[in-house]
Amino acid sequence: MHGRPVQYLINGVPLTGSRDISRQINSINPKQLERIEVLSGATSIYGSGATGGLINLVTKSSYQQGLHGESRIGISTNNNFNKEALGYSAGQTVTFGNDKLNARVDVDYESRGGRFDSDNKRIAPEVWQTDLQDTDSLSVNTNLNYQATPTQNINLAATYYKDQQDTDYAPDYGKGLGVLLKGDTPSMQAIKGLQLDNQPFTKKSTVSLNYNNSDIKGSNLNVTGYYRQEDGRYYPTPAPISIKPAYPLIDSLAVDNATKDKYKKKLANSAYSILQSTADINVMGLRAAMQTPSTWQDKKLLWSYGADFERETDKQHYDGNDLKTFIDSNGLKIQPNNTRYTAGPNSTIDKVGAFVNLDADVTDKWHVSGGVRHQNITSKTDAFTTRNEAQLQDLLAQFKLPYLAGSVPAGETKHNKTLFNLGTSYNIAPQQKIFANFSQGFNLPDIQRVLRDVNVGFKVNSDTVAPITVNNYELGWQGDFDKTKAKVVGFYNTSDKVVQFTKDFNVVAADTDERIYGAEASINHRFNQEWSAGSSLAYGKGEYKDAAGTWRDLGAFRVTPLKATAYAQYTFPQGSSLRLQGSAIGGTDEAYNDMLVAAVDKNISKSREAKITGYATLDLLGQVKLGKGDLAFGVYNIGNTRYRSVFNQSAEAIAGPLRGQEAQGRTYGLQYSLNWF
Repeated sequence: MHGRPVQYLINGVPLTGSRDISRQINSINPKQLERIEVLSGATSIYGSGATGGLINLVTKSSYQQGLHGESRIGISTNNNFNKEALGYSAGQTVTFGNDKLNARVDVDYESRGGRFDSDNKRIAPEVWQTDLQDTDSLSVNTNLNYQATPTQNINLAATYYKDQQDTDYAPDYGKGLGVLLKGDTPSMQAIKGLQLDNQPFTKKSTVSLNYNNSDIKGSNLNVTGYYRQEDGRYYPTPAPISIKPAYPLIDSLAVDNATKDKYKKKLANSAYSILQSTADINVMGLRAAMQTPSTWQDKKLLWSYGADFERETDKQHYDGNDLKTFIDSNGLKIQPNNTRYTAGPNSTIDKVGAFVNLDADVTDKWHVSGGVRHQNITSKTDAFTTRNEAQLQDLLAQFKLPYLAGSVPAGETKHNKTLFNLGTSYNIAPQQKIFANFSQGFNLPDIQRVLRDVNVGFKVNSDTVAPITVNNYELGWQGDFDKTKAKVVGFYNTSDKVVQFTKDFNVVAADTDERIYGAEASINHRFNQEWSAGSSLAYGKGEYKDAAGTWRDLGAFRVTPLKATAYAQYTFPQGSSLRLQGSAIGGTDEAYNDMLVAAVDKNISKSREAKITGYATLDLLGQVKLGKGDLAFGVYNIGNTRYRSVFNQSAEAIAGPLRGQEAQGRTYGLQYSLNWF
């Protein structure tokens, strides 16, 4: 990722849009994936705002003749086989194929139990982004491929995914909600007794229709149309209400100062709300590309050119819940109070791009690729009343104080940019090459989130909502020997803007330089037919200029600390295998220390960074051939290591102590797959 936003796709359908609700991986069951394609940095061919690269999830298709099927069943549990940790899965695949038509349907159902730490204590729910404890999920993948003529192919791919939580557990807010109201230290234990009718869920559908003609006067034409619909609901969380906008109204009342202070104190004691967020996202697009081979002075050239269009519509709202009921039950009872507030304006984002790219073999050893892309991004937002203004109006009405919530008018932004990419590779030996790449990305910040908490009367236009352009540089070496594959890459990227929170909780793209750099290395070696091993190492560092122009470290939410992985695998003659794998994360406090001394603009909220404690875990994976089937098993976190993930360590610093959950202790998984015809 190299510290920049990555565009996730499934069969070429973008899963990451302007409104990012952080659930791209909640899109499909992994058993239905054929491969994962990874591309670092931006390219002229793909736009969609990706500045850090592309990760494309490609679902399974089938080109087998006749009728075939596979059945799957699985089970998982924690270290002490607690019944509440028990999970199970079941799946079915049916494929059919002949000379013209190939079809595949995968259906997988999974029921997850609770998560338990290394002390076999139930982990508290994640109330910031929501977790997957006590969740049932259904994943469907369908693929239909029709070979109309020897040169023309039509492919239809569709997926459906839904996970639904149904849990009886809530976080421990402490006696009298002391964690929220008094700053008490939470126990981080899950408390049974939650009463929540509207439980979190994710629902996602994608469909793509692709037409390919491999011979249009020697050129290859590829046209893809796609659509994605996504709904997501979060766990309800307490949110403060800013009462400062009401002070002028109170000060204008014809009462004495003691009465005014009494009003302000009562308001402050009630300035909390219990909100549950739901997002609704729709994306549709069309992409057309042509590839034309040619020659120049006996050198092979490949021209790629085309255009694409994408429209995204975003809606998000908060449903309110009764504060007194929440307080009286210590956060266990969530009772709707029939209020609803906006979580940013209804938004429509249109992206239009055109590109041309050239691949050329300069010599037998030297290859060059370069391209240019022109990208237009237009956003339109409806007029809306911010959540705080609407809630403040409702709160003051309880005290019989007239307050008219202000609004933010409708607005429109228009931005365009011409982007370039250039890459080259040179074979320094028959099995070795060096390569270098430069690419640019262009991205508009999450406009619905940026505008969610702006001040009344904020003007939405091209000057107040600015995009971010990223320049990416890469230099590396790659070797592909008989038994060994190795790669070393160094990267560096820059931008002249950074997304920051103001002290009023607004989000702005500040005019501040940012740079991220690092190196990655990997090696895989096969000793013989049975034994193989490999390892990887990744180091990254990110920096931004503070208000005094001094470079300061970015935190672990942006740049992962030093990370290493390793594995060793033994493959038996009949195809069974056993694999031991491990990963290690290094600790770091550089961003935390910089946070303490960084100069901050008076209107910008100081960054909240964590001291990251490193950790290491081991897993054991196995697969045994049993007749027409396979028995797969896994033991995860073999050492029952107690640790907190980088995400949870960072989240605790940013969003409060309830977000610092422990990771899972030792867990087990078992699955049997049977090819029944």
